[in-house]
Amino acid sequence: MTKTDAPRRRFALFGPQPRAPWVWIMALVTGVYLLVECGFNSRLLDVVGGMPDQEAVEAIEEIGRSLSGIALALMFWPWVLKRAADKRWNYFLTALALLVLTIVVATTVYRGEQKLVDGIVERSSAEQRFLATNLVALQGALVSNKVLLDELPLTPEQLRAPDGKSFLAVFPLLALSTHELDQVLQAQKPLILRAMADQLHGGESASYNHFLTSRETLIETYNDHYVPASNAYQDSLGGIGARQDKAWNDYLARLRKRGVDPDNVPPAYWSDIRKDVRKRGVNVAKDWDPGDRAGFERAVGLSVRSESDKRFREGVAKHLDGNSLPPGLGMGAFFGHAVVQAKWRKSLHYKNSSFALPVELPPQAQAPHFFNRTVYQRVLDDDVRATLPQYTAPVATFADGGKNSDLGRDSLRALAVPPIALGFSIVGALIHLVKLTLFVIQLACAWGFLSGIVKGFCVPALALLLLAVFHFIPTSEITRQPLYDYFEQRGAGLGATEPNWQGRTAMYFTRAVIHAQVPAYPLFEAIRLNLLGGYEFGYESHQKTGKSDANK
Repeated sequence: MTKTDAPRRRFALFGPQPRAPWVWIMALVTGVYLLVECGFNSRLLDVVGGMPDQEAVEAIEEIGRSLSGIALALMFWPWVLKRAADKRWNYFLTALALLVLTIVVATTVYRGEQKLVDGIVERSSAEQRFLATNLVALQGALVSNKVLLDELPLTPEQLRAPDGKSFLAVFPLLALSTHELDQVLQAQKPLILRAMADQLHGGESASYNHFLTSRETLIETYNDHYVPASNAYQDSLGGIGARQDKAWNDYLARLRKRGVDPDNVPPAYWSDIRKDVRKRGVNVAKDWDPGDRAGFERAVGLSVRSESDKRFREGVAKHLDGNSLPPGLGMGAFFGHAVVQAKWRKSLHYKNSSFALPVELPPQAQAPHFFNRTVYQRVLDDDVRATLPQYTAPVATFADGGKNSDLGRDSLRALAVPPIALGFSIVGALIHLVKLTLFVIQLACAWGFLSGIVKGFCVPALALLLLAVFHFIPTSEITRQPLYDYFEQRGAGLGATEPNWQGRTAMYFTRAVIHAQVPAYPLFEAIRLNLLGGYEFGYESHQKTGKSDANK
């Protein structure tokens, strides 16, 4: 190198880099991580599009935090691998160093993201929690296509598309800054809550199928368990007379072995005889006379009845959530009993309803309409009646210590987690896409960044720049609608009355995310289905039919 080359090399970003073994390792590990992150990203959009419950939100949140931690840990792996090569560490020491580094960094990031979400929830105002609660309902109504936004009409097909799912993910971020939102939604809340209830139940068709399955399960419970237990109970009671005769004859035989008859037992032996009789399962009275056959047979009858009652209760209770029924019920009385009705409603998740569900159905052609009219619409009515007071409650009840504080917190978490997880997922995927590209270039051309520190700054910057480019690529019709522009303008303030740089930045990348998911989602979903074996990442669609838990 000449003297004139030295300053130039000193300030160069790129230059010759060796095809070191650690580069092959990092290329492989980064590629594997990228596949997992892409699969998670596609599933995350499905979570938002499926109106997740609290359990699903928590599951996807935990996986997202774990992946973010691993992603950041991988950023430091090259430093460890290069140091291991320079110091000539053995394989065990190198693997141990990577493991410790990954655990420390991943745990720190996991807790950091958890504190981020917890902080958002803890610092939220009563108004924000109130709005979040109503936005959850509105989001569900949008998912089920029971409610349309003026100037932003979204068809079911659009909502199932990548940009539609992305819009649903970032919708809370857009709408939370619309302070007059509750006034706009006030008259529509019953309709919104009805749509949310319909979505949670899986829709009329799915609910009808679930109803039929649970009905068949209870009919099987009646025929295969209740009726045999009831018949056995009646047979047992019908044999009381024979049991009484046998028990008395056995008693007489034992007395005669002692050389006495019931009528001439010396009073001194009465106590011992009573103990012996009770020991054999006949609980005679304390003052029972050994010659009192009527009292003896009465005790035998009570014992048989008690045993029969116990066997019947235990046989039936294990199929009715620990509850029992009187014996001898016909099918109509069985299904009409409060215990069976309560179990049936519970299996169908009709927690706000108390009316009796019908076991008798009209012919098959009329049965769906009959179910919708007599059952499903009443269930939705009851759900709206039960939930409306919470969604119209005073804002103050959502403050800390208020009656609706927990509901508001859970709703805000449900709205905050998807956009945060989506943001980290996209940025993580892009960062590792840039990293993988650089590793491939280094392996193919022996060329790369000369400074690890510079690379550490440039890789995230390139990833954000790549995402920012999608802001100007109009892949979605959603971001061209007037209402989206309105939300974007209001969101630029992030809750403030005037726009600020934080809000403008958030809205800029929000649009970019929606645009980027249009080409990215099909590829990511194909990776999840074909390369990751359709892994669910802890989330299964709520809308499943056919399986009843009526017999659990």
